[in-house]
Amino acid sequence: MMNGYPKILDLGCGVNKTPRAVGMDIDPNSNAEIIHDFNAYPYPIEDNSFDRVMAKHIIEHLNDPQSFIFEIYRILKPNGTAFIETPHFSSYVAYSEPQHKLFYSYFLLYNMVNKTKFETVKQEITFYKFYRLLGIKWLANKHPRTYERFWTFLFPAENVTIKLRKK
Repeated sequence: MMNGYPKILDLGCGVNKTPRAVGMDIDPNSNAEIIHDFNAYPYPIEDNSFDRVMAKHIIEHLNDPQSFIFEIYRILKPNGTAFIETPHFSSYVAYSEPQHKLFYSYFLLYNMVNKTKFETVKQEITFYKFYRLLGIKWLANKHPRTYERFWTFLFPAENVTIKLRKK
């Protein structure tokens, strides 16, 4: 804790950095305090140095996303939490940038995290408002395998999110 607040690292912060966070980004025009290429490991951050890590819409740009997850684990303090968000493979956003290297499903992200010592606090497929109103979000998260096998292209998702805790 820093000044009564958790010490937060916002990976890929761009110009919309999380309030009171330390930002890290490859773009020198971002609001980041640390300018670094996310494909270059290890990151210039000490082990066990942050209470929380935010990584929104960055993992899909990386050459080695598994190393990225291990790096988040290294950076977090014990009992620290991480939040990762990436476009779901059925979202038009997943295909909107040629820099996207991998397209994520609920189970791909889950399986990558399972190779670490993280505890999954919550994992969710998110949806645009119209599909939330229809109850698709509830159904997809209750039965993610069935949703991704049979219903995903009829009712496209927005993102896959996962909240993790370092054991």
